[in-house]
Amino acid sequence: MTDRISYKRVQASDIRRAFEIEKAGFPEDEAASLESLEYRQANAGNLFLGAYETQEHGGTPLLIGYVCSTATRSPILTHDSMSTHEADGPYIAIHSVCVAQTHLRKGIASALLREYLARLERDPAVQGARLIAHEELVPLYQKVGFELVGPSEVQHGARPWFELRRDFRRQAGAEADKVAPTSDKEGDVRSPGRLLGWFEGGIDQVVDSATGTNRVNLYCPRAECRCLLLRAGAGKYVQGTSKDLELPDLPRPISAPAPPTPSSKRGYWSVSSPLAFENIGFSRNALPPSSSSSSAAFGPVSSQGQQAGANIKYLTCADCDHGPLGWHDTEGRDLGMEVQAENEARRGGEGMASEAPVRKGREFLLAVERVRYKA
Repeated sequence: MTDRISYKRVQASDIRRAFEIEKAGFPEDEAASLESLEYRQANAGNLFLGAYETQEHGGTPLLIGYVCSTATRSPILTHDSMSTHEADGPYIAIHSVCVAQTHLRKGIASALLREYLARLERDPAVQGARLIAHEELVPLYQKVGFELVGPSEVQHGARPWFELRRDFRRQAGAEADKVAPTSDKEGDVRSPGRLLGWFEGGIDQVVDSATGTNRVNLYCPRAECRCLLLRAGAGKYVQGTSKDLELPDLPRPISAPAPPTPSSKRGYWSVSSPLAFENIGFSRNALPPSSSSSSAAFGPVSSQGQQAGANIKYLTCADCDHGPLGWHDTEGRDLGMEVQAENEARRGGEGMASEAPVRKGREFLLAVERVRYKA
């Protein structure tokens, strides 16, 4: 069968045929729309490869399967990185690997993927390929050289996804040794990281049990930025109080496999000084959301440029201004006896000695669910 198959770019005239294969191959809540396939062919046609079967009695070869992708600058897959084609991106986000129902279980998908990866590897601008798959298909992709990363943050359809990657390492010897230190340094400053919900152990997996500090580096949650916010050991995990403010929604939600932490058990990375951050920004003084609507979270500004009664600064990423990621009480009000009594109660209760202390009121607080963690 495979000796009758050739590979070439899918043209616009074959997109409707590709859409028919897509609809038959994926559940309704996962299949790409005709418009999505048209977008990928028009904007990333060099990444839309088809498997064509030669007809026995001549005629035009028939499209029987395809791989389509877009390029991204992000080394991990997110909703954002998969929704737009970034032509200069060094990573290839594979959206569909699909074979017609009449040609399943004939080795076509594996052969098509090997051909696709071989073409990508010949392109010096491409550093690697990424895809997400359901658990039962992970072995198929591992057979052609993909490595399992773990559960994906992408939520599309009803079932969970797993992310896989294939990196192309073209350098060897002295040249690779020369490049490695720079790459390591850049990876430390800008890391893909993982949201808290990805860690099976939750907060316990990223807290140093001996010191209560962050065991790993913390990064901006925005996939296109991922800059380093706080180095390991610079923040202390603390619990909030039931009276803490509710942070306004992020301008673009960040997906996570775990539900938000209930407000009564909200957690923060407490930082004693703004100088301890590697990279952090602050809003102007703002009224807490309870005193002003979330749509005007930064509050009205007076003619003197100050806000009446404002006592909160929101923490943002200084590189991309994404936020709010946390907050700071500008009046530095210590919660005093209320916190002292609660902390003493925790220390005195059986089995409670290892629980995190409650925040004091004077810290700079990063919400644990709004940052990424070094995986």
